[in-house]
Amino acid sequence: MRITDNSPIDQPCIGVLIEEKCAVGQFADNGIYLIAEPESSLALAAMNAMEGFKQSMNKDDYFNEYELEVIPNVEFKNHPKLKERVDGHGDNILIQLFTPAMDGKRFIVAKTDEEEIFTNIGLMMYAAERVTKFNMVQTLKALVIENPDELVGLIKNAASSKKFWANYFAKIVDGFKHPVFGMAAPISSIKERLNINGIITHQRQKESFDSMLENIHKLRKRPDPKAEAELDLVFNSVDPATWKKFFLSQSPKLQEKICGYINPYRLAQASTVDLEVCSAKSADKNRKNDGRYRLYIKREDQRLLIHFTRKTGFILYLIYLIDRKKNGDMVDTLNLTQYKQLFSKLYEMTYGISGETIFTDMIKNFNVNNEVQQKGLYIVLKSIRDDVGMACERMQEPADPFLLKDTTSHLTVLPEHIIIPPEIMSLI
Repeated sequence: MRITDNSPIDQPCIGVLIEEKCAVGQFADNGIYLIAEPESSLALAAMNAMEGFKQSMNKDDYFNEYELEVIPNVEFKNHPKLKERVDGHGDNILIQLFTPAMDGKRFIVAKTDEEEIFTNIGLMMYAAERVTKFNMVQTLKALVIENPDELVGLIKNAASSKKFWANYFAKIVDGFKHPVFGMAAPISSIKERLNINGIITHQRQKESFDSMLENIHKLRKRPDPKAEAELDLVFNSVDPATWKKFFLSQSPKLQEKICGYINPYRLAQASTVDLEVCSAKSADKNRKNDGRYRLYIKREDQRLLIHFTRKTGFILYLIYLIDRKKNGDMVDTLNLTQYKQLFSKLYEMTYGISGETIFTDMIKNFNVNNEVQQKGLYIVLKSIRDDVGMACERMQEPADPFLLKDTTSHLTVLPEHIIIPPEIMSLI
């Protein structure tokens, strides 16, 4: 996509650009969200339009990859500017932009209808691409202050490559070679260099985060293949090569500040809310997924029940809470196939029926290496993200410590903020 709009960067070609202090719990970066009923004609038109874009677009011409999701409602209690646009102006389509964490979170929000939806989705992507290019240029400007020779090499080796520009700000720098920094490394290469067999577990990723500053110091002194591989593992999770190159060019004082900021455990340490599992006398007759055990998020005298849209979502999330409570920072990626008995017991305690068959149906999407083959478990994990993310939004609390990114990740909420009845903890 060619970006030729010369208007100010804070004046996108569609809607308005808004900055809030954090991400929306229900949203993913570069996700386009249409607020509408899923079965409406507007939703159908939007999904057809997005499918048309995907079939016709050349991904190498774009900085980002885009997905469209139709949602009937969103909680914006922690995002007053977005709430004002949606409630006050009737805006119903928005995108959460990928931006460096230290810059807050930016969104483009606009109003659309069935007649204009195709055009507006295209304009939304166009505006997002333009913001991405602006951010990339700002990064290059910062980089050139301390490393002009490196920037010259970057331009000489890669700037003429369309694929380089297409990937620069999201898993980027495809032609850039450097004897120390290298380029954005694929997972298979990282695993080989670190002698990792199978999946890269949550605990293994945490080890790389914890040693991040030490490895940066090593690379500033001399080439160190293992330290570089450890950094590649970190930056593959964060959004790799740009920030690795940028961080390594900065002063040690700034490196220490940034390392503390992007580590996901930082938000958990700053959090003041608890997750409490409480028992009820009986299941809720009106909300079938609110069983005899329920999860609340609370802060001092504020207390909010998290309503799970799937029973499997509540039980699976409860297993992660139990593991985090019991094992603290020793938690690692869960081999879910080993949790059939615990899942079944928790399901029966909560909903009054055995959960063995339900567990089997949920877990059958895995192969023998515990790798997801279908989208069944993905749907459950997404429902957890939506449910927990919405509750965090209502409590005006950043959601990251309470969310599961995928089956290899784990919760970062501190164990002392997890409260679970003894009869449940006694099951393990």
